[in-house]
Amino acid sequence: MKLAAIDIGSNAVRLQIVRTVENDSLERFKKVEFVRIPIRLGDDAFREKHISKEKKRIFVKAMAAFKLTMEAFEVDHYMACATSAMREAKNGQKIVDKIQESFGLKINIIDGKRESELILGSIGDLFEPNKNYLTIDVGGGSTEMTVISDQNIINSDSFDIGTVRMMDGAVKAKTWQTIEHWVKHKTAGLDHINAVVTSGTINKIFGILNQDNGKLTFTINQLKDFHRKVSKMSLQERMDVYKLNPDRADIIDVSADIYLRILNWAGIETILSPDNTGLKDGILNELYNKYAI
Repeated sequence: MKLAAIDIGSNAVRLQIVRTVENDSLERFKKVEFVRIPIRLGDDAFREKHISKEKKRIFVKAMAAFKLTMEAFEVDHYMACATSAMREAKNGQKIVDKIQESFGLKINIIDGKRESELILGSIGDLFEPNKNYLTIDVGGGSTEMTVISDQNIINSDSFDIGTVRMMDGAVKAKTWQTIEHWVKHKTAGLDHINAVVTSGTINKIFGILNQDNGKLTFTINQLKDFHRKVSKMSLQERMDVYKLNPDRADIIDVSADIYLRILNWAGIETILSPDNTGLKDGILNELYNKYAI
């Protein structure tokens, strides 16, 4: 069986197609195809509360290409989810309705709670008994966090803070106060909290820090050192040194900054960066549970 996930984020849109693996308890999926297009819908949504004609034109072309790609690979089931940028754009629903009418691709504009739920679905097997965790997913437009203790969800929330939103100057001071209070309050009394990070940019940072040493964790001090170093680099230097695409290079320091603030507020030292986690992976997990089991 072939499954597909479409993740329509504030920085980029992604399509991942997988084939389900039978009789293997360790590996559910085999990757068939992955496409990422850096449309950056958040630039319009956070500044103007409206997706411009030019962004809409590119987005529609991308979705048409995704639909044809799924048909070419003979995908059996798919789910397409749009997050923060489409949530805030006043014409977001009109655009996704037009796409469904034009070529039959159904897109769900999901709220932060649903986004958190799907992300958690990609990492649920990581949580060990009698341990405390804070999951953090910093996207282009929003940040989702969940507190886990002894394999139970204690608290979960979504905040209007993200890399593209910060670059656009669209994060309110009150929002920073709210997220700081939430982190400190919800993690109070929990000892030895581990962070589980799931966004594409932080996973890219982990890949840079990891250098093929086989570890799944890094430390807050490593992240601090990286942030200090990359913040002094030009965009071109970041692209050359770390082999980054432009749309990743210009937000990588901003992403590190957001994570560092949260980690400091929670008093976390150890950061776990697992493979194949995030919204698209949570979508695939939900499709698997619905159709393959």
